[in-house]
Amino acid sequence: MLARGKPFQAALCRFAGGHSQHAAKWQPTGFQRRSYAQRLDEDDSVLETEWKRQLMSWKTLGLFTIPVIAFGLGTWQAQRLKWKMELLDDVNDRMHRPPIPLPLRVSASEIARNEFRRVLVHGVFDHAAEVLVGPRAMEGEPGFIVVTPLVREDGSRVLVNRGWIRRELKDPKSRPESQLDEPVTVVAFVRRAPRDNAFTPTSDPQSSEWFSIDVPRMAARANAQEVLLDAIHPESATSVLHDARYGIPIGTPLQVDIRNNHLQYMITWYGLGVFTSAMLIYSLRKPLTAAARIRRMRDRAGRFL
Repeated sequence: MLARGKPFQAALCRFAGGHSQHAAKWQPTGFQRRSYAQRLDEDDSVLETEWKRQLMSWKTLGLFTIPVIAFGLGTWQAQRLKWKMELLDDVNDRMHRPPIPLPLRVSASEIARNEFRRVLVHGVFDHAAEVLVGPRAMEGEPGFIVVTPLVREDGSRVLVNRGWIRRELKDPKSRPESQLDEPVTVVAFVRRAPRDNAFTPTSDPQSSEWFSIDVPRMAARANAQEVLLDAIHPESATSVLHDARYGIPIGTPLQVDIRNNHLQYMITWYGLGVFTSAMLIYSLRKPLTAAARIRRMRDRAGRFL
């Protein structure tokens, strides 16, 4: 096989050598060189014109606003994160202070200044004026929040959010253990009136349908001060199971978890700003000249040969 292939290989070499000799002898004339250079300059001029037009287009302006907005929102979230951390430190300090007796008269400014402060309040629950707010779910089980006025020694009243009960125990007669008439001492957090969101239905006091804790309207209905207290429930799994079974409201835990998602939001917005900035820079990079493209093609061809 090798002996028969030698004449073919020799003929192939002569053919290739002859063409390479002819190619080596050909040289472009000066006119041809000038025409080729002019065409390259014209191509570069067109590319640069198109690039400048792209820089001044509405598309570029739109792409430029995306990273600007993203970095702005990221900075805003960083400021919100600083504010939230200071708030959490302040709340944590209030929550771990020893409980103090609640004054007989409390102003709105004192409530705002002492929110999440533990207080002691003594009195008798007015179960006839009890309000059920909901429905509310606890660990996936539907139920209601029980808000009951507490009558104090001087006859003044405050609203106490006693906690959650199961839906099956909505009727007070089905939970007699939660309807005690004897005086009690409640340990609770001072709370400001919660805000309704856009998806919360409007409460109807006439039909006793309450979808949110509306402190002003509840206080007016019960002839009470506009003071809301969240009763603190003992942190015991046994007591929680017992109270849930017999309809005793499960109050707020001693350690309140306040959401703080500003760090995730900040990382998300800054990451989007960096990504869109990189895309903008890449899309607006200046095109290579014809000479630079030729050099790149030669370099790439040289690596494969």
